[in-house]
Amino acid sequence: MDETEQRLKSHYTSLSRVIDFTKVADAKAASAVVLQIALIGALAFRAGPLVDVLRQFPYGAEQVIALIITIAYGSCSLCSIGFAGCVFLPKTPRTGSSLIYFEDIASMSYKAFEEQNKQLNPTTIEQQLLQQIHQVSQIVHQKMNKVKCALIFSGVTLVLWAILMGWSSVTAAITN
Repeated sequence: MDETEQRLKSHYTSLSRVIDFTKVADAKAASAVVLQIALIGALAFRAGPLVDVLRQFPYGAEQVIALIITIAYGSCSLCSIGFAGCVFLPKTPRTGSSLIYFEDIASMSYKAFEEQNKQLNPTTIEQQLLQQIHQVSQIVHQKMNKVKCALIFSGVTLVLWAILMGWSSVTAAITN
């Protein structure tokens, strides 16, 4: 195997590894969404006593605190789901006339795609591979930043959820 073939093989390996990181980001984002759905479902199942507290008028300190925590919980949950959702919809602009990048391939006719493939040489392949590695790396970076935000909001949501669940349980025990 000559030097060019070794470099191309190395680039293909790098591209595969970076693409795998996009899958990791997607899986982490999915776990944040699943967590939020589970927390919302559990809270909805046990929310009766808490709803009773929030319905009492006039509002006293207990109702105001419960309302603030409930609003904070809902806001953080929506933020977590929103950031996770953005992970699944990355912005992938076309790079030009790449024969590797799917958006570029899809934008050209089959005939143009076939003609450009026939004219490929190792230097062009290497250049397009490097461009694709760079583009996918930027996408992964954006996705991982959004995953980080989704997980931070999930952590805050988990704490607020525990407070609301505890509050609901204590209120149910006191009223029964």
